[in-house]
Amino acid sequence: MIVGVLAAAGLSAWFVSSNSPAPTAIPGAKVTPGAVSTSPATPRGTALASGPRPTTGPGGCTIAAPAVAPSGLTLYVCYSMSGTVSASGGFIDEDQGSAAFSCAGWAEDGEGAPGSGIPALQAPDPGDGRVTVDGQAVGFDLAIVPYSGPGSYPSTSVAQSVSLGTTLSWSTNSTSAATFGAEVNPDGSGSVTVTNLHNDSSNGTVEDASESWVCVMEPAS
Repeated sequence: MIVGVLAAAGLSAWFVSSNSPAPTAIPGAKVTPGAVSTSPATPRGTALASGPRPTTGPGGCTIAAPAVAPSGLTLYVCYSMSGTVSASGGFIDEDQGSAAFSCAGWAEDGEGAPGSGIPALQAPDPGDGRVTVDGQAVGFDLAIVPYSGPGSYPSTSVAQSVSLGTTLSWSTNSTSAATFGAEVNPDGSGSVTVTNLHNDSSNGTVEDASESWVCVMEPAS
């Protein structure tokens, strides 16, 4: 949302030759049993040079070059998950805040919780970035509700969930031990962490997830 110097947000970008084909999907990380999830530090947002190119995200992850240059409000995201499935990587989310006119406006107003009219801010979803782990789609449903603008949120009033494919999911639906924490900055950057999500099939497994992002208003394509 705010044009700045790349180094100010810990971001870097490099351009792909016009002869190099751009990938059509965001590749996922491999499953690594026993890996420890670390929650990346909350970044500060800044503008990036536009156009399809690989990018280093706010947590140091690599974000592959998209097939088409992003336009409008764009979130550049680093994610990690650990527990039954351990994976990490980066992706681009153009769905969250797509109706906002600026990153600052999205950070200030959020968006209504579906069907409720309650102010909410939905954190980036790897599913929007077509992230896969061992060929299975990764999905995060992490939302701040109610949302009242930039700041720290030690809790949320709605269920949180993480999924892998169509058969594995973990959520806060069956446990009171889960923890939630989020922070949103005035420039639209932020982070969210959830821990101790329990398997929805009651198989005894738990999952943690975290992500950090920067927000950029990319030029209209």
